[in-house]
Amino acid sequence: MFDICLIRERELEKVRQAACDWDTCWAWHDPVLQVARAQWRNTTDLGFLVLDKTRGDKILAIVPLVLVLPHKFSTFTGGYLESTGGPAIDPNLPAKTVGKTWRTILAHFKDTAKNFGSRRLDISCPPLSRSQLLAQKATVNPLCHLPVSDSSSQTWILQLDDKSEDDLWRNLEHRSRKQINKGLRQELSHEWIKPSPTLLETYMALHEQTCKRNKIPSHPEEYFQQIFGRISLEGLARTGIIRRKSKVIAIQNFLRWQDTALYWTTACEDQALQLCANDFGMWHAILALKREGVVWLECGEAFPGAQSGKLKGLNDFKKSFGGTLYPYFRGTMNTRPVIESIYNVIRHVRKGC
Repeated sequence: MFDICLIRERELEKVRQAACDWDTCWAWHDPVLQVARAQWRNTTDLGFLVLDKTRGDKILAIVPLVLVLPHKFSTFTGGYLESTGGPAIDPNLPAKTVGKTWRTILAHFKDTAKNFGSRRLDISCPPLSRSQLLAQKATVNPLCHLPVSDSSSQTWILQLDDKSEDDLWRNLEHRSRKQINKGLRQELSHEWIKPSPTLLETYMALHEQTCKRNKIPSHPEEYFQQIFGRISLEGLARTGIIRRKSKVIAIQNFLRWQDTALYWTTACEDQALQLCANDFGMWHAILALKREGVVWLECGEAFPGAQSGKLKGLNDFKKSFGGTLYPYFRGTMNTRPVIESIYNVIRHVRKGC
């Protein structure tokens, strides 16, 4: 008999150990990260486990899940569900049990969507999970076991262990080397630390500037309290501080998981862009992560088809560090398709205003 249990109601160390042991997991399956994600505005943690009651509540699957109610009219549209990391199933289970586990997960997704009136479920799989990184052949979207429409993209991942520091420098695009050298001429410096709460006030000030510049909403301070607090204490975060002389102009956070890392959150002054602080900081972070034994660094989602605008700028920045394109598997399940269509119409009207 299989059962569903909310992650926060279980012994968290047992869940963390499973997340560390399974090659289908990454940091998003760690309860610490799920608590942090729930700090976003109008977000509720609904992450759950699939348990085998006949085997002493053996954990069969870990599924991050949050409910998001982002807009004023979300009472009507019902918000949406998001599973960053997606279902991670014990890789040692027999095929029959795996099939039953997928069916149990799907049934709970549907029940949750119905209970909360959610219009859709967005799911993504971690490109840095062992099962994805070390695949020896072409792989299909792991979410194919669910009735989702494939919305996969790609991400830039840089392998560090097979290159010397000189190799890594030569592997950079000319654009990136030029920017890093400019940062040196502008007297930038880089400090690599384990983040602490003492940095929070400085980061939040830079975060507000970054969001204002990009015309996007800021995240609550409680979210970053988790990064600079509990997540750091668990050894899952590293921070690069970029200064010009004594002034902090940019801060970059990296999420660590075993021998992998993700370029996670960043904030900077307007001036830092002209001083090439982000390129400068990223280069020194690459060197620091290599020295710490990181093998794979995910630089972020790729947009290789972008011809102009912000997406092209983002892609060019991430690409310039010499990474390789890897699949970023995603899927969407519309649980209230009519409401989702209405929501999209409203969203496009608002954007056009």
